[in-house]
Amino acid sequence: MTLAVVLATEAVASGSTPTAGLTLPGGGAVVTRLLAQLESLDVADRRVIARPEFAATLREHGCEVVESKGLADDLREIARVARAAKEPMLVVHGDVIAHREVFARLVYNSKAPASAVVARDHVNDDELTRPLIRISKGRIASAGSPYHQVTDPNAVFRGVLRVSQEETDTLAQAAEKLAELADKPDGLTEISPVRHLWQNPEDTGDIEIEQGDGDRNSALATTPITGDDAPTLLVVGLVRSGVKVTGRGNATLLCERVLDQTQADAAQRAIDAVDEDKVRLSAAVKNNDGFFTTYAVSTYSRYIARWCGKRGWTPNGVTAISMGISVVAAYFFSTGQRWGMILGGVSLYFAFVFDCVDGQLARYTRQFSTLGAWLDATFDRAKEYTVFAGLAAGSTAAAVGSSVHGGDVWYLAAIAITVQTCRHMVDFAFGASKRRRPPEPIPVVPLGTPGDSALDEPEPSKSRPKGSGISHFAVWLSARSEKIQVFHWFKKMIVLPIGERFALIALTAALFNAHVTFIALLSWGAVAGAYTVIGRILRSLTQPRSVAS
Repeated sequence: MTLAVVLATEAVASGSTPTAGLTLPGGGAVVTRLLAQLESLDVADRRVIARPEFAATLREHGCEVVESKGLADDLREIARVARAAKEPMLVVHGDVIAHREVFARLVYNSKAPASAVVARDHVNDDELTRPLIRISKGRIASAGSPYHQVTDPNAVFRGVLRVSQEETDTLAQAAEKLAELADKPDGLTEISPVRHLWQNPEDTGDIEIEQGDGDRNSALATTPITGDDAPTLLVVGLVRSGVKVTGRGNATLLCERVLDQTQADAAQRAIDAVDEDKVRLSAAVKNNDGFFTTYAVSTYSRYIARWCGKRGWTPNGVTAISMGISVVAAYFFSTGQRWGMILGGVSLYFAFVFDCVDGQLARYTRQFSTLGAWLDATFDRAKEYTVFAGLAAGSTAAAVGSSVHGGDVWYLAAIAITVQTCRHMVDFAFGASKRRRPPEPIPVVPLGTPGDSALDEPEPSKSRPKGSGISHFAVWLSARSEKIQVFHWFKKMIVLPIGERFALIALTAALFNAHVTFIALLSWGAVAGAYTVIGRILRSLTQPRSVAS
């Protein structure tokens, strides 16, 4: 469950009505649409904070309103709610128009301590209309407000903040401190919003941040915010309190505050122009899969996942289907006939297709479970080992002299099983060691400090690797080569991921015999093992040494 605090405190230019009460082209108010979206996502507790002069208008739209006289009261009410919260919190402006999927990803998918919806915009000092932030390595390194400066901003805040239940106390503390500053005549002093230092606008990490299109920007985000902006101040408060606030954005989905009727109309047109289901389906496909998976499976497997989702199939059920198909493949391989090897290769391919479908279905329908993750990993190994046994049995059963006969290859099957088992043990151990590494501390900056000088970073170097020695150079070269597509896919393929393994087994078995399959698998596996081990050793040497306490 999640609770939401909606701020309806901004007035339209005339000052007589709240921006949250703007009417949408299809009828209804902006805030009504927002509350309905949250309700559809099981956000049962939805609280609207508004100025007394706006309360009557908002109540006409069916809102339960908590009246607040000013910014300090807004912050204290948020702090009071956060103190009592037993679930994650959403803090959102009542004049936000967004695709439902934007909120769904925050409610269902976000596991970060805090997340803010952001967009990468060209920052023009003369036309600043939205709160500025600087994102580095996927998190907000500095957040701005009319009273807090940002060094070299590269994105803007879109007015939606999610805070995990573990950080609601920190949110309350930040809100209370900001309320105290807002009450003092000189507590919050206006400052120039931008400070230029290194001008590195692309240093946003691997996060996908919304790129504005011409039609959208011609009408949206062109009116400056003039009212109180508690959500923006809370982002500043969390970032400066040392909380990791992740930037969330998308190249297609809209999330924007509308401050006049023209913007409300334009936003509704932008909403209607996007097929949310298509965006959701595309997001169900992992963006870091191997070459074979990306081009030979995921191009259509997503549609199978949607078909399964529409019929109520579960990811665990699809995992079981994948395992069953691999058993069928093993049976075909065990016949010792050429037709059996061909059908076995085809069956193994479709076993892998459904292995991809189960994960895509889980992401598309948001059906995640610990059992599902365990079953997926366990059945992946079981599928390979079952097929190995089928290949070995078929090689022995094949007629001597036939193209399928490969002799007794049970020892090769045993070696392949042992190698795969050791590989996954090492992968798990390496992953666990990275998880044990303490996270990089985030600087704490007083909320009353206008500038963010304590967050200064050294100028990024793009011409040489950080540190010295072969290990630093190798890691730097590896990172640089990722931008070249040929090297990117080469690095994906050389480690022999599961897609390439299944393709290798299916093709060599269908065209040759089990002996060739195991020799090819072990040879490529040896190269992959050497590449992986050397890479991890070099990468480990670049990490700072931990000192035992």
